[in-house]
Amino acid sequence: MTVSVIDFLLATIAVAAGAIIQGISGVGGGFITVPFLAMISVNLLPGPVVVGSMSIAGLMAWREREHIDAKNIGWISLGTIAGAALGAWFLSGIAKEQLGLLFGGMILAGVLITSLGLHIPPNKLNSTLSGLGVGAMGATAGIGAPILAVLYQHESGPRIRSTLGVIYLVCSTLIASALAVFGHLGAAELGYALLLVPGYIIGYVLSQHVTRHFDHSATRYIVLGVSTAAALSLVYRSLFLE
Repeated sequence: MTVSVIDFLLATIAVAAGAIIQGISGVGGGFITVPFLAMISVNLLPGPVVVGSMSIAGLMAWREREHIDAKNIGWISLGTIAGAALGAWFLSGIAKEQLGLLFGGMILAGVLITSLGLHIPPNKLNSTLSGLGVGAMGATAGIGAPILAVLYQHESGPRIRSTLGVIYLVCSTLIASALAVFGHLGAAELGYALLLVPGYIIGYVLSQHVTRHFDHSATRYIVLGVSTAAALSLVYRSLFLE
């Protein structure tokens, strides 16, 4: 697949919009990015998003590095290894024509998980199980943040952003490795990932200037609303227009 200039610009806008949300709240960027990228081309998912998003994850972790909570990262990573392998294996059995339906369904599942407002303490067991879910969702749809959002939702903003930045970086590396092993991440996907990086950088830079102007609870509802509408549109298109 050759990415046209128009597709590149649209993808950059979608990624930048998601990165702004990610930079503000620490989570939710994938809700915006994934459904719109899937509408542009399913070839941009999941590998290119997983690899490309490592850029903003690293920047988030570094910006507020003094607030990183490292005690559960190992357990989450352990779960991610198993989950990523399972998700990458599952992806191998999905026809390309069904990917839009898969991505839309996973996004709706993520929205539901986030909306429930569950309180799950980040202990060893919950961290490992969360990592399992992150790996599975990340490898199949390029989005695993909802589970981590539930795990860390009661922490302070700086701790959420910095800790999740580190976790995203580690988990994305593990997920990308699993995708590569199962043949879903090669030179073409890495090329697409590089095309997405500018959008992540632009969104991250903008997020630093707009954070103070946003009410985080309102932002959360906007993200959930937009992502739900986009996911439903993606599911509809997959079922009736392809």
